[in-house]
Amino acid sequence: MNARTPVTMSPGEGAMVAFEDRAAVPATIAAVAALDGPCPDAAEVRERVAERWGGLSALHRRVALRGDGRPRRPYAWNAPRVDAAEVGARLRVAEAADEDAVRGHVARALAEPLPAGGPLWGLDLLRGEAGGGFHLVLRAHHALVDGASVGVLLRALCDEPAIAPPAPAAPPLPHGALARAGAVLGSLRAAFPPGRAREFNDGVDAGRAVAWLSVEAAVLDAARDALPGGRATVNDVFLAAVAGALRRVRGAAGDPRVMVPVNLRGPDEAEEFGCLIGGARVGLPVSLPGPVDRLRAVHGAMARSKRQHRPGGLSRLMDALAVPAPGAAGALVARLLGSPRMWNLLCSSVRLSDERMFLLGRPVRSAFAASCLPPRMGFVCVLVRYHDTYTLTLTGDAAREPWLAPLGEATRAEIITLADDFR
Repeated sequence: MNARTPVTMSPGEGAMVAFEDRAAVPATIAAVAALDGPCPDAAEVRERVAERWGGLSALHRRVALRGDGRPRRPYAWNAPRVDAAEVGARLRVAEAADEDAVRGHVARALAEPLPAGGPLWGLDLLRGEAGGGFHLVLRAHHALVDGASVGVLLRALCDEPAIAPPAPAAPPLPHGALARAGAVLGSLRAAFPPGRAREFNDGVDAGRAVAWLSVEAAVLDAARDALPGGRATVNDVFLAAVAGALRRVRGAAGDPRVMVPVNLRGPDEAEEFGCLIGGARVGLPVSLPGPVDRLRAVHGAMARSKRQHRPGGLSRLMDALAVPAPGAAGALVARLLGSPRMWNLLCSSVRLSDERMFLLGRPVRSAFAASCLPPRMGFVCVLVRYHDTYTLTLTGDAAREPWLAPLGEATRAEIITLADDFR
């Protein structure tokens, strides 16, 4: 593949480009690695980046443009040749003496669009106080990387690349044309009943804010046993906890619809790079009063979605729409993915690495990610597992900044409640 041979994007990649192309909302995501020990020299980090990322051709793709500088439709990739030295030169260096400074830096990164025709990623080295640790912040267009690809990049950058996490639990599409068509129809049926806009679906302003906090993996794993007669998934606990947090902080009126990105990689594709995700649409049971009732409801909804192959069906549906009418389909995708009639909120769960990682001899203390905001979602939630800790990150626009810390704390409290009652 070269710059003269555009390659069609996957449906998830095209949808992310549509955010910026049609909705004028930055599709920039961020991944943060906090490291202990003295900050290395920038030249040393640039050398490691060039060595480990220079050969990842998929990382250096750019959106194919029309003559007027807008993305061509249907959306497609170009892959220009990239010199390894140029890759290392994309490292920026800044100062960040404390966590507030890191938060501010990440928030500004999320508000910064990455030009379709230019590099779609960058890496920032945030130097802290002498000997007090430092941070690496990856900025990337969501069309280029999803949560699994963030793990690929971080593992590749570290001294001894960690083993990839287990394959995702989402089943592949069934065999046979009729069965696959049924999965697509199931995704269409899942769009009903339509949702109603909530108070955080009234548009997104230009500002960005982030908040993050941690939960011990042992606590969340204990909460999985709270499901009567079975064992919940990590995603089940996460969604049930967010539902409980919304009930605590914003009240119990109505059950919002949540979009749950689902990794579609199979067992042999764990390291495949890109934005290879489908989506499940489920109701968040905010109106149910008990944490176990909420967990049972979420578990049932997600199990039905996977059993009916809806995440893969949604991916196929988007792919089919892009063939006969790419312009109209792209507009429809952008509208639906940001419409509160489809979903009010996005909650994404990512497993980066179960092993502790080291970079240039320094231990990675924590690693997590922050997502972009769809056009009419005032905040989104991401849960990331690294080693023995889950980090919950909330991204919001400026108007929703006061909500983020209370919602994060309430989500953690919901997880702890489930764990304490059933372990």
